[in-house]
Amino acid sequence: MSENDIKHFLVVYDLAAGRATVREFGTDYDGALAAYAEAEEDFANRDAYDIVLIGADSLETIKRTHSSYFHTEESFESLLPAGALSS
Repeated sequence: MSENDIKHFLVVYDLAAGRATVREFGTDYDGALAAYAEAEEDFANRDAYDIVLIGADSLETIKRTHSSYFHTEESFESLLPAGALSS
């Protein structure tokens, strides 16, 4: 996957409600970054929110790698190759 294939997703996670809202920006990094800055400003005085800008190939990937925002059963560790966590 090249840099031009990365899609950008703005996730606003409401800690109290346990709910994430996601805005997809496709490959528009500048638009995603501007929206991220705006969200950071909008939620600056609210401690109960996580604001993250994530780049990945798909929303499904983000739901797997950032499962704590989406309440999925699959953990990040389960995505690693066998033996990757062995010492």
